[in-house]
Amino acid sequence: MHFQFLLSGPHGDIELCPEDLDQPFLISPGEHHPFLKLADYFGALQEFIMLEEGSLLCAALKKQGRLADIKPADISELIIRSEKHGAYYHIASAEIIGPGVNSKCAVTTALSESAKISLQAEHGILRKLSKITPDYLPELFYSKTITWQTDAGAAEFIMVLGEWLDGYHEWHASNVPGSYKQKIKLWDYENGCRFLADAESYEMLRQIAYILTCYYDQASFCQIYPWHHGAGDFIVKPEADTVSVKLITARQYEPLVHFDGEEEADRLVAAIHFLLNLVFRIRLDRLDGVGKPCWLDNFAVHAAVEGFFAGLRASSTTNRLMVGPAADFLEIMQSFGAGEIFDMYGSLLQIYADEDQDDFRLIQDSLADHSAQLHDALQRYSLAGP
Repeated sequence: MHFQFLLSGPHGDIELCPEDLDQPFLISPGEHHPFLKLADYFGALQEFIMLEEGSLLCAALKKQGRLADIKPADISELIIRSEKHGAYYHIASAEIIGPGVNSKCAVTTALSESAKISLQAEHGILRKLSKITPDYLPELFYSKTITWQTDAGAAEFIMVLGEWLDGYHEWHASNVPGSYKQKIKLWDYENGCRFLADAESYEMLRQIAYILTCYYDQASFCQIYPWHHGAGDFIVKPEADTVSVKLITARQYEPLVHFDGEEEADRLVAAIHFLLNLVFRIRLDRLDGVGKPCWLDNFAVHAAVEGFFAGLRASSTTNRLMVGPAADFLEIMQSFGAGEIFDMYGSLLQIYADEDQDDFRLIQDSLADHSAQLHDALQRYSLAGP
């Protein structure tokens, strides 16, 4: 079997020579590991992917349903690409090639102690969420600890092999050249980065709200949180006349606001808090993913409201509806004035202040207008169909 190590770049693959592989490994975008080289990272990836002589990899490929009879001997080449070095995780792809074989998987790696704890927790949460519905998540195959020995010491990696979501890309708000406007830009390095059409942006945010609502547990109040567009938690794939959205991480699955009991009134108040937080957070991004906090336009409010109520109605088909019919909940939300919505956000402000002060300053500046816009969106929204 032939192994090839590449670095993924915005303009295509970058072949790595021995001098490249001898460079220090990046723990995070600006920090070198004290002794690991890039070659060590690729070596650990190769060992992980080929565990048990490749039988775990073949089992993963079979699970995807693409290659029912694949055996390790059928693999002639394995191309490992370093795709991204994040603040916490390192993302690589494994391209498996052989006669009649061409498939791809993703490998998420954690090295620091805090990152390893987080990755193990996220792996468990994603598996739990997939039992509610696997439709909006990458499939996960296996997770292992790899201990890599060098002359300077040993390092322990935790790695997860998962589904490679082909055609899905990160996105962020970006300034439109020659104007003062900001629009959502798709980071598609294969076909060229571009601004999404307004309809695509709306549908993407609607689906994000729908997905988060589908995973909201109306009995225990557990929800996916924190999440942030700036962290690239949701990725998108443009398709004919629509888009497809996937959630690729879930850091926690706990109640946002705690209540003493699980009475009907508590479930209602918790659902109101969920909606308020959802509509607010869906507007927050980081300019170009790494810049200052930015605020998506009012269309995001309408998209979030529509996605929330679609998710609420979908929960009735899976016996997870606990807050009453969607029409009744809409009527309750429509009974609140803009000032009352503003006041209800007060219970969430300390959470926002504790999380990110830069975001919090933007939230404070925008809260009054946002409350009025949410009030207007609720008044304009109506449930269609049964």
